Amino acid sequence: MSEKRYHVYISTSLSDDVKNERLKLQNTLLNLGVFPWEFNERRTSLNTAQARRQIDECDYVIFLLGAKYGDLSASGISYTHLDFIYALNKQKTILSFIDAAPEKRPIDEREENPEILKKIQNFRGQIEQDSQYCYQYSHLLDLERAVRSIFTKAIKESPTLGWIRPQNNDVLQNEIVRLRQKVTDLEQRLARTESEVVMAQQDSTVLEQQKVTVSYRTHAYQDGNFKDLHPHRDVTWLTILQILAPHFSEPVLESTFLQVLNKYLDETALEDARKELPRAHAVARTQIDTRCLQQIKLQMKWNHWIEPQTEGSLSSKTYWQLTADAKKLLAKQK
Repeated sequence: MSEKRYHVYISTSLSDDVKNERLKLQNTLLNLGVFPWEFNERRTSLNTAQARRQIDECDYVIFLLGAKYGDLSASGISYTHLDFIYALNKQKTILSFIDAAPEKRPIDEREENPEILKKIQNFRGQIEQDSQYCYQYSHLLDLERAVRSIFTKAIKESPTLGWIRPQNNDVLQNEIVRLRQKVTDLEQRLARTESEVVMAQQDSTVLEQQKVTVSYRTHAYQDGNFKDLHPHRDVTWLTILQILAPHFSEPVLESTFLQVLNKYLDETALEDARKELPRAHAVARTQIDTRCLQQIKLQMKWNHWIEPQTEGSLSSKTYWQLTADAKKLLAKQK
């Protein structure tokens, strides 16, 4: 492992069926230099918010599933299952380890209720389908080997920021400043393409009402199955500004664009999904197209609506804020 360290959220039931596996998983991650976090108390509605904060802040999410479905929420879905759905919506890299033969466990370590059995079978299917990494372990040593191998693979194939020891900060700071300048130069070149220039020179009133096609992808669930959809919706530039504006009144990180737009699309994706799947009842993993996201950021900048802040240029992070022009425009709409 490198000098980088990672925060990992572990979601599993507190049932005895995976007691030994939980200890093995924790010890293996600690030996890899990882900071694991999991609940040591029964899950209830009172600690759901805490679980979601941990998922938001972690680098990777690990799910461990034996033969038990786990504590049920008021909706009848287990808290572990709810964690999985939330992690999917947050686009987290998910590593799942599930018992290869849960039916061979002792009776007291298995579910007997037919309704719960159906739920855990559906959950296993979703884990196998939606996890970026999924492994069926057969014994403790097999689990340990799999965790070491798959986690090492995940940090190479799905890298995250992680945490780096302070002594490397000076070198990293210089590299970050250099890369930020390179990104700025590339953005300026891209912003000068013919289509961007033409759009920027248009009458502001026309541009406000001009529509842009926002493409994205989402998983739509219907009749117990899901389908990977690539819908799109036409939105005016003014509407996009109205969606973004409340979140940019103060300087915020550039990643706020992605978070806000994904949230908006996630709230409207079910409507779009039903155009293709009329009985769709839920969506997950909603993600705006990268090119659309870049186009929106550049257009906000071109219009002088939301701009990057130049103060503190040695900072390793870029902050964006709503401009006075944008505030005047929004005030006229009220």
